[in-house]
Amino acid sequence: MIETVFFGLFLLLAILSSGFFLWIGLRLIGKQKGIFEVGLANLAAGIFAFIVLIIIAVIPLIGIVSPIVSYFAYLYALKTVLDISMLEAFAVSIISSLVFFLTAILISAFLGIWLLKYAMIKPVLKPELMHF
Repeated sequence: MIETVFFGLFLLLAILSSGFFLWIGLRLIGKQKGIFEVGLANLAAGIFAFIVLIIIAVIPLIGIVSPIVSYFAYLYALKTVLDISMLEAFAVSIISSLVFFLTAILISAFLGIWLLKYAMIKPVLKPELMHF
């Protein structure tokens, strides 16, 4: 029973965290949507794009372009679910990717600087053994 509760909580957290970056992208282009609505739209668009990827990837000679086709399927699903244009869906996906990238860089830089004081780094050469 407790596993089901934790599964539900982590699924809700995953939907909200994935929707957060798309929500920021929608806010930057001037659209007003809820975080949970955007998260569910992202989940549905991702599942749809994955199904399209699986179908296209098994077709000979067309499978090489399956990631591009899958990305356009993802944009089309976002466009349909969120009632935005294809250009706005493209802008939202690019903006949310940039926001996610910058957030990841800031978090990794902060954690890298913070955790550096706990690293046990031995100097390669002791300063008293170096002669110039």
